[in-house]
Parts: sequence; structure tokens; C-alpha cells
Amino acid sequence: MEFLSPVWPSAPPPRLPTRRPPRLEGARVALVDDNLDVPFTTRLGTLLHERAGARVRRLVKPSGTAPAPAELIDAAADADLAVVGVGL
Repeated sequence: MEFLSPVWPSAPPPRLPTRRPPRLEGARVALVDDNLDVPFTTRLGTLLHERAGARVRRLVKPSGTAPAPAELIDAAADADLAVVGVGL
């Protein structure tokens, strides 16, 4: 017989928001790509770099319909700001 617990594991403590950078030039931007519209996110990354001078790091989810793995979220949290959940 198998018993399943309906109790979720405890959540990690919330991360405090960081201050918004005054400009994008030189800022580290994490572009979390859901892997559903690659041309759009490619172009967005290019524009952020060329026009705003941001240092873009593209983080691609393994599946666009599944939640992002914890490692990807941790990598995005190391940036100055992140672009996540772009709706088309």
C-alpha cells in the first residue's frame, strides 16, 4: 500500500528585489527564452545589446510549456535584471 501526503514541501525564503539599474548600458540582462518563438527572443536579445548596450545572457528552458528548472532561475537571479514570460 502506498500513502501520499497532500502537504507541499516548504518553500524557500523569498528573494528580496534588487534595485532597478538606472540604465541598460552595461547591465547584465538574463533573457529567459521559453523556446516557443526563437526568432523573437533572438531579435530581442540583439536589440538589447546593440541599442541599449546591455550584456545579454540567453537562458533557454528545456520545454516552453513546463516550469523553468531551478538552475535556470538561479542563473537568471544573478543578473542585474531579467526578461521572463514574454507573451506573444
